[in-house]
Amino acid sequence: MSSIPVVSIVGRPNVGKSSLFNRIIGKRIAIVDDLAGVTRDRNYFKADWNDCPFMLVDTGGLVPTLHDILPERIHEQVEIATKESSVILFLVEAHTGPTDLDLMVAKQLRRSFQNRVLLIVNKSESADSVFELDSYRSLGIGDPFPVSALHGSGIADLLDEIVIRLRSLSQNELVLTEEKDNALKLAVVGRPNAGKSSLVNKMLGTNRMIVDSLPGTTRDSIDSEVVFNDSRVILIDTAGIRKRARVKDDVEYYSNLRAMKSVERCDVCILMIDVTEGIGVQDLRILRSISQLRKGVLLVWNKWDIMEKDHRTFDQLVAETRHQYMELKPVPMISVSALTGQRVQAIISLAMEIKQRMEKKIPGAEFENTVFEWVRSHPHPAIPENPVRFLGARQVPAPFPLFKFFVTNHKDIAPSYERYLTNKIYDTWGFEGCPLTLEFNSITRSKSRPSNGNRSDGTFEKEEA
Repeated sequence: MSSIPVVSIVGRPNVGKSSLFNRIIGKRIAIVDDLAGVTRDRNYFKADWNDCPFMLVDTGGLVPTLHDILPERIHEQVEIATKESSVILFLVEAHTGPTDLDLMVAKQLRRSFQNRVLLIVNKSESADSVFELDSYRSLGIGDPFPVSALHGSGIADLLDEIVIRLRSLSQNELVLTEEKDNALKLAVVGRPNAGKSSLVNKMLGTNRMIVDSLPGTTRDSIDSEVVFNDSRVILIDTAGIRKRARVKDDVEYYSNLRAMKSVERCDVCILMIDVTEGIGVQDLRILRSISQLRKGVLLVWNKWDIMEKDHRTFDQLVAETRHQYMELKPVPMISVSALTGQRVQAIISLAMEIKQRMEKKIPGAEFENTVFEWVRSHPHPAIPENPVRFLGARQVPAPFPLFKFFVTNHKDIAPSYERYLTNKIYDTWGFEGCPLTLEFNSITRSKSRPSNGNRSDGTFEKEEA
């Protein structure tokens, strides 16, 4: 496991921090919008320049003069990010000159981080912007670097300077973080205000995520790391996923998109449900998307602390839910309180078990013999013209449980029979929480080969498309 230095981007709202973040890493990871305050949490992503890897951190806009709850929490997030950074990119905006907010932020940075700060003047794509640079020296941070995050000008020179700064620091001066390649990636998804950020904060034991009772506080998908029983876990907090009809602006649209992208890169999803609201249509849509992306899933009933209950309440809830929604039958469930921390750590333990099941391999002979027993005891519904006969079955290598069945007339497999086989696999080998995938392939009998459909080498000949 290697360690890499941290570089953070700070500045007042709407100067282009997320645009610069996206430009440096070469991907649209952070949400960008003309509306100030879109970025609220710290967003981490690995970057590399001239064989010098570093962890880049995007932060919320720093507003030192406001004392509302949300700006105070953004300020706290920026404070944490700068303290863990080897280099700090202080971003200001061209054509405005140093603002009062810029001066206040600069004063705070000079007081604590003078030797680690680079002054970046964004939106300097016009030719006359070079004549304004001297005005930014009044910030007392040093020589300004003119860049355009939108057009990419000046970015290479900036990255060269970042690398020079990082390589000039001694080992004691570098602020390092661990790379996150081999950890369990756990995405927390669900509808807005289900308690996702509160859950992540409780798992981390810190206020890593900004939490507010207002739905939609989280806009980006934010990664954090926690060590659980000597194993590293990456927690991915996501924006609440709304119905398309309720997405009212571009920011919400891209928040939804980022949340689903987070599902793509995780190993297991925690589907958060507010127990006081129950399961809604949108929750089932999210579950369907998780299944289509072939990710493990754990359903978490949050706010259990405010439920009136006895020792049978949870079992009754699970039984009723699985009876009402058949797609939830193989999904493990747990009740928690993100507010009090009740059973929160058990979530990670269950998620690790799901990941292990995702990697489970069943011996070929054991699987095929068991399938033939099922087929003999419960044959496929009769189709006189095109009978379906099972001739072989095996598990094939994949990041999720994938099973192939070699049959005659695979297009005539009844959906009810596919469900029967799926349920039998779940019950027999315990793949709870895993997205079982069954594929049916037809085979043809060659006239020059034995009539039982087998080749002389024991394999099957697949039907030509």
